[in-house]
Amino acid sequence: MKTARNSVRRVPNGAVSDKPIAVRLHPEELERFKSRAAREQRSMASVLRLAALRGLDECDRTNTLLAS
Repeated sequence: MKTARNSVRRVPNGAVSDKPIAVRLHPEELERFKSRAAREQRSMASVLRLAALRGLDECDRTNTLLAS
């Protein structure tokens, strides 16, 4: 007999989940993301997404370039 399994949606509503983006990080950066993900009990993808959004918001707010 099959039982219903409660699945947890790990992608925010409306987010594109069929177009993943590969990101290359330095080992130190990777460790920082791993540590943050563990501390916040999130996936690394979730932590990276939130960090990217926060960075974009800051650049928009201050009208600065990402590479400045």
